[in-house]
Amino acid sequence: MLAYGAAVWCLDPPVRIKRKLNTIQRPFLLALTGAYRTTATSALQVILGISPLYFQLQQEARVTAIRRLIISLPDTLTTLVPGKVKKGETGWPAHPAECLSEEQISLVDGEGISSGTSIYMDGSKTEKGAEAAFCVWSGQNIVYRWFAKLQDYNTVFQAELLALKHATDHSTSLPHQPITILLDNKASVQVAANPRSRNTTTREICKSLITNKHIHIFWIKAHVGSAETRRWTDYQKKLRSLIETNYLLRLRFSF
Repeated sequence: MLAYGAAVWCLDPPVRIKRKLNTIQRPFLLALTGAYRTTATSALQVILGISPLYFQLQQEARVTAIRRLIISLPDTLTTLVPGKVKKGETGWPAHPAECLSEEQISLVDGEGISSGTSIYMDGSKTEKGAEAAFCVWSGQNIVYRWFAKLQDYNTVFQAELLALKHATDHSTSLPHQPITILLDNKASVQVAANPRSRNTTTREICKSLITNKHIHIFWIKAHVGSAETRRWTDYQKKLRSLIETNYLLRLRFSF
């Protein structure tokens, strides 16, 4: 109820509104901490690790204005612009009757899978920024590789989703043989199986999997297992030196 219309009245709330919102939040903070009623509201917020209510509403208001209302805000409020923020999607990426098969997504360690073509992919972030990469293995040889460097503000999760999307896109161009995409982040595997995700990249991945039943995604334990996995770990180190000189991808902010 409090957040209703926040994009109108809470973009840059005055002191009077901030005090009123602190007054609304204070009884809940006291109940959670069991502190004395004389304890300062700011102290209660620090103890619980909860940000002031006006700050939460202000953030929600600005994101709503930029992401949903597509309103440009003054530089004094935020440096974000509507074109740099992802807009959430709604609905289904395909007809509800069309869905992923049970064999296409698995959280069981896929280390033992050796038939067909294997694609190892990963995303990471260092002090030099976020990175995404994948390699296609056929037997003992690398037949294709892709890598990219992202912006400093991009997250590891965005890098992994980007690598997974490019891996699935590449898989659709290969002959219809069993293709296994292996990654070491369970969260990325789970989000790829969600047809109702609001993330545009995730929906594109899910749609590709629905229309290409020969593509499978498996979770794999990191830094352990077969010789191929260890070789991929070593190859990642070589990729990082190449990524630094590769083109810079500009992904939008995601909330």
